[in-house]
Amino acid sequence: MLEMNGKRGFESDNCSSVHPRVMQALMDVNCGHVPGYGYDPVTAEADRIFNHLFDRETDVFFTFNGTGTNCAALAHLVTPWQSILCADSAHINSAETGAPERIANAKLVPLPSIDGKISPRSLEDAVGGWQSEHVPKPRVLSLTQVTDDGTVYTPGELKNLCKIAHDHNMIVHMDGARLANAVAANQNDLTGTTWGAGVDVLSFGGTKNGLMFGEAVVFFDHKLAENFKYTRKSCGQLPSKMRYIAAQFIEILKDGLWLEMAGHANRMAMMLYEKMSGLPVFRTPFVPQANELFAHVDERIKWQLCDAFPFQHFGPEPGISRFVTSFDTTEEDLNALIACAEDLTHSYGNV
Repeated sequence: MLEMNGKRGFESDNCSSVHPRVMQALMDVNCGHVPGYGYDPVTAEADRIFNHLFDRETDVFFTFNGTGTNCAALAHLVTPWQSILCADSAHINSAETGAPERIANAKLVPLPSIDGKISPRSLEDAVGGWQSEHVPKPRVLSLTQVTDDGTVYTPGELKNLCKIAHDHNMIVHMDGARLANAVAANQNDLTGTTWGAGVDVLSFGGTKNGLMFGEAVVFFDHKLAENFKYTRKSCGQLPSKMRYIAAQFIEILKDGLWLEMAGHANRMAMMLYEKMSGLPVFRTPFVPQANELFAHVDERIKWQLCDAFPFQHFGPEPGISRFVTSFDTTEEDLNALIACAEDLTHSYGNV
């Protein structure tokens, strides 16, 4: 049997463990035979939970992973002669290996972003420019929440952008891989962060927030959801044993566990920011808004520190590193990272 080394790090919330309650929920449904492909009582209960969560009727389609979820949603919303507007730093533009364009068969148009966010001005410029049969027609505005620069759109910002998009007959899609962290940052205002602001279609993330696997496409417009079951299948995102994804979502949504986990991750990022701010080997130009902290690490300790506590090396500034906290990050983990940085500093003679 494989043995895990228990090593902790800050590389990504994809690297975290599965919440014990989620693991138990998987075990609880792991018995007997039920219909596949979502025609089971567990998936039906999950659909009910989503409607209760959003306080309205929704159409929910469970999927496997983040990139596939975004691709299936976008493929359903566009034709080849239409375009998808997104931030230049958006995950669908910068970290999905061209999959949205390949699978949706439509052009991505990246817009200049400020701290990862699209501004109303840049959106107005994009949709108000020259439109003819010689250029793709803007059809979808895709917003990443939390952004890939670690920032969070406020309900007011979202409402402004959604209004511009809707005024130009566009559909608003939200890539909510870290939706829970964004909602927690917005004082648990789920409505204001999604359909209340004007979002039409949501990629609802689960894997980064305590699930073993599984995401969902949520439609707030029944008409837009028509025939999506065919799109999901044709995009390779139809789970046959769907009860195992549904059971995980039921467990985290039924009593607020999803926001409890996300809120904890956000607090850990802020705590790490505060601890780093007291050490000269770290420079932290951005206050974390969710669970991602970007910091410059002194080159003389960076790689040894990263070997002990893995983290990534990209972000909104050249040479910056990214530290991601998770639902299972503890203050002891933060203290261990800081202690290691201090030890490395001393070994280099007070860097």
